[in-house]
Amino acid sequence: MTAIGAAAGVQERPRPLERPPDLKERDSRMLATGATAAGAAPWASSPLPFVGLALLIGVGLGWLSGRAQRQRAAHVRSEITKSKRQLQAIFDGITDGLIIVDSDFTVVAVNKAEAAFLGKTPQDIVGKPCFEVYCRGEFACEMCPAHETFATGQPALVSRLEHESGYHRKGVDVYTFPVYDENGETIQAIQYIKDITERIKLQAQLREVEQMTGIGHMAANVAHEIRNPLIAVGGFARQLHEALDMDDPRREYTSIMLEEVTRLEQILREQLTLERHLQPVLAPVDVNQILRDVWKLLSHGMLSSSVRLIGNLADGLPMTMGDANQLKQVFLNVIGNAIQSMPDGGTIEVTSEQSGERITVTVTDNGPGITEDVMSKMFVPFFTTRKQGSGLGMAVTRSIVENHGGTIDVSSEVGKGTTVRISIPLVRSTHEVEHRAIYGERGAEAAEVSKTKEGTGGSE
Repeated sequence: MTAIGAAAGVQERPRPLERPPDLKERDSRMLATGATAAGAAPWASSPLPFVGLALLIGVGLGWLSGRAQRQRAAHVRSEITKSKRQLQAIFDGITDGLIIVDSDFTVVAVNKAEAAFLGKTPQDIVGKPCFEVYCRGEFACEMCPAHETFATGQPALVSRLEHESGYHRKGVDVYTFPVYDENGETIQAIQYIKDITERIKLQAQLREVEQMTGIGHMAANVAHEIRNPLIAVGGFARQLHEALDMDDPRREYTSIMLEEVTRLEQILREQLTLERHLQPVLAPVDVNQILRDVWKLLSHGMLSSSVRLIGNLADGLPMTMGDANQLKQVFLNVIGNAIQSMPDGGTIEVTSEQSGERITVTVTDNGPGITEDVMSKMFVPFFTTRKQGSGLGMAVTRSIVENHGGTIDVSSEVGKGTTVRISIPLVRSTHEVEHRAIYGERGAEAAEVSKTKEGTGGSE
């Protein structure tokens, strides 16, 4: 009661207490949410649970997003690894040589085929200058087409290079292709080394076939012009020789005449053989028996006591179709050449074997060997290294072998000896021999398959 009220004798009614503003605001929030002061939970008035829930959701979403990114990254890495393995398999699967060099001619990569040809592993070559690997020099090879590729940024080619490693030699075409950076500058060159040895051999064989054709025509003309006079000269020479007494010194001259006539007759026969294209008269033949017959002829003629002949013939070698007389001529020529190459004596080994569907006869001697220059001309008609040779023996030999559907290969090392390997197909019909001679191994197999299908009405 105030002093004025007390003085007036008037008594005041008590006033209600005022709530603090912060409690009023809390009550308003509680009323808005339907809560009461007495029934409200302690956490209902705090914002912290909502912040925690948001953080939890964010962390979960982040983890899920990171997991998805990691999965995508792992998939990308897996695809890159797979692609690298595929490219490496393609790179190493190419049978020709591949090598990648940078602008200073350092080897960046090399495939297995090229490394194997060089007798090394890719690890031995990568990181070294290519001219050190190939030319054993200090500077890049002048003939390397990579010079042009780095200078122009364009592909380049150098044809018919001789690529060698040890005793292996082959002709190659070398192609180079540029590798550009993001600015279009040439930073690397891919060298593709294409083996063209077989192509060179085929071209040489084609030239020889053309030569043989021309020689065949010439042989026909020569035969008609020489044959009859030669018969007359030989006949008269023999009569003169027989008419002379045994102690007559002129018999020496008539003997020389007869020897030369005999040599001319042999040349004439070989030329006529070329004109007839050496077509074989086919019949079942035993290759081992032909070799034994050749040994008998040589033992009574050319085979001297200083030359040792070793035979290693396969037991049970099957019969094949061939011309016995022509095959005998082949073996006489080859073994005879080996004997004549060893005037001071030596050893000749003759082996026969069956290799799959082929019969192979190998003649190996330990004579002086054959130089590369002579090897390249060995089968050229009229080429010879002997004074008394006609130069037709090996040309005729190869023609006979090829007309039997076979092959003849010669390898030699000077000072160590020579090996001649003659391989003819194991065939059981004249039809197959003819197809092999014309179309080769695959053509004959295809013809045989076709013939078989025809015989069975084409049914599988």
